[in-house]
Amino acid sequence: MAYSFDSTALERAAKAARELERFPNAKEALELSRLQELTRQKEVEQQTKQLEAQIQAMKSDQTRIAEEERRKTLNEETKHARARSDYQDQLARKRAEDELAMKARMQEESLRKQEESVKKQEALRKSTIEHELALKHKYELEKIEAETKARAKAARENRDVNLEQMKLHEEENRKTVIEKIKTSGAVIGAGLQEFLSDKTKITAAVGGLTALAIGWYVAKRGTGKALAALL
Repeated sequence: MAYSFDSTALERAAKAARELERFPNAKEALELSRLQELTRQKEVEQQTKQLEAQIQAMKSDQTRIAEEERRKTLNEETKHARARSDYQDQLARKRAEDELAMKARMQEESLRKQEESVKKQEALRKSTIEHELALKHKYELEKIEAETKARAKAARENRDVNLEQMKLHEEENRKTVIEKIKTSGAVIGAGLQEFLSDKTKITAAVGGLTALAIGWYVAKRGTGKALAALL
């Protein structure tokens, strides 16, 4: 705080000078008054300096306190900023962990679905193959059955035809034998008459001729066809 000039002191000095002029010892009184005023001014200056020192000390205290408050505020702000940063870092790590866990679950689910799809496709393929094999086996059985029936039918038809042919041939042979026997009656005489009247002999003769015919048929066509014809 700067020193300010006190105009009232000057006025008092001037007034004192005028008052002292009326007295014989005015000069000494004036000097004394001046000295007193100087003393008083020094006291005022000293008080002023003390006051300024106190004010400066207060300002220093205020500055120190403000600096301490600012430092505390900065420390608190730094502390809060660090806490916020730590919290944000924790949140970021938590989000990253959650994302990784979610990706892992999604990959696991995708793999599970792929495995299920492969299993279903394999089961479908196996079922299709089994169905195709079953149908093929069924068709083969039906084909074999149809071929067997056709062969059996053909065999029956051939047997019937062969039997009919054999019957016709036997009948022709029998008629031929009888005609020959009849035409040779003059030679055979009474023996032929006896032969014709005996059915047993006729049957035996026809059987022998039939055996001869079968032997001729077998020799001509083969044993297999002859047996098939008889069956």
